[in-house]
Amino acid sequence: MEKLFRPNKWFVLFCGSLIAVWLGLQYVSNARIEEASKILALEVFDWSWPEKVSSKVEITGVSILNKGENEAKVRVRGKQEFVRLVNADSQSKNDEGNSNVQIPPSDSAVVLTLYRSNRNWVLGKVEFD
Repeated sequence: MEKLFRPNKWFVLFCGSLIAVWLGLQYVSNARIEEASKILALEVFDWSWPEKVSSKVEITGVSILNKGENEAKVRVRGKQEFVRLVNADSQSKNDEGNSNVQIPPSDSAVVLTLYRSNRNWVLGKVEFD
């Protein structure tokens, strides 16, 4: 039996370029999700209670756990640092009483569930690890 279809170099080049474009789109899509997750994680981890305690975080890693058409689960890891704010009105006898007290940083992780709204990713659920 005779071969009816034989791929030539143009067909192979076309298929290769389609795969390259698809991989590029996936890379850009994942980068957008990771960047949105970093911003949302900073909003979750950075907080302060008036004149009591504040928290700062340094993001150390972002990984996409599951990604679908309209939903993505992302794990964000970071070093969370707590600072206990000492009230400036307190009457202490030494100068150290008026400074902020730092607590050693701790490893923190959170799983964010993001949902697609039009072309943007919005926060749906937060799970702390």
